[in-house]
Amino acid sequence: MLPLLLTLVLSGTNPPPVEAWAQKACPAPKKEPDSNVEFKAALEARATCLKKAMNQSIDRVLLPLKKKDPPAFKQWMGLQADYNRWVADACAAIEEANWVDVSTGERSMGTGYGGTEQECLQRQYAWRGFYADAWARGGWKAIAAAQDAYAQQAPKREDGLRQYQQKAQAAAAQAPVQVAQSDTPSQQLSRDDWKDYNGRLERAASGPQALAERQCALVPKADASCAQGFRASLTAQLDFSDVLGAPGSP
Repeated sequence: MLPLLLTLVLSGTNPPPVEAWAQKACPAPKKEPDSNVEFKAALEARATCLKKAMNQSIDRVLLPLKKKDPPAFKQWMGLQADYNRWVADACAAIEEANWVDVSTGERSMGTGYGGTEQECLQRQYAWRGFYADAWARGGWKAIAAAQDAYAQQAPKREDGLRQYQQKAQAAAAQAPVQVAQSDTPSQQLSRDDWKDYNGRLERAASGPQALAERQCALVPKADASCAQGFRASLTAQLDFSDVLGAPGSP
C-alpha cells in the first residue's frame, strides 16, 4: 500500500465473525492501489457494497414483519433511518478529526481526505449487516459473542471520545467570533464553526444509547444487559486515538 495512505487505515477492527461476513458479502480488493485516487475509490466502492449487503440483511428481518407485526415493522424502519443518520454523523466526525488541529484551532485539507470516513462506514455497515443477518436466522448466540468482543474495546474508545470532546470544547472557547477567509489549505475556525463541529461530536457520542434502547425494545426476550451490549458495539467503533495528542492533519 502507498506509504502516504497508511495513516488512513484505522486501528480498530470488527470481531472475526463480522469481518468474515463482510468479506463474503463484499470481498476486499486484492490489488494494491497505484494512486491515492484509486485507493479512495476502492474504499468508497466497498462501503457502498457493504451498505447494500446490510440493507439486504435488514430486508430479511423486515419482510416477515410487514404482515405479521406492522408496529414492529414500523419501529424497525424508523430505527434504521436514525441509525443511518447517526452513522453518517459519526464517521464524518472521525474523518474531520484528522484535519482539525485542536491546539491551533485550524482546519486543513489534503489528498487523503475521505479515506477514514469510508473505512468507518465499512465497519459500521458490516456490523449492522451481520447483526440483521444473524437476527433473521435466529443467531442470537452469534450476536452475543460479537457484542462481547466489542465490549472489550468500548471503554477505551468512549474514554478517547470524551477526551477529544474536551479538547474540542476548549478550542471552541478560545475561537474568534469571526475569521478572515484563508487562501491556503489551512483555515482558522470561528466560534460558529466550532459550534457545528462540537454538535456533530455530541451526536456521535450520544446517539448509541438511544439507538440501543430502541433496538433492544425489538429484541425477543431481551435481558437487562441488551442495551449496554448493543451500545458498546457502536461506541467501540468510534476511534479517536490517532488524533488525541497528535496535532495537525495526517
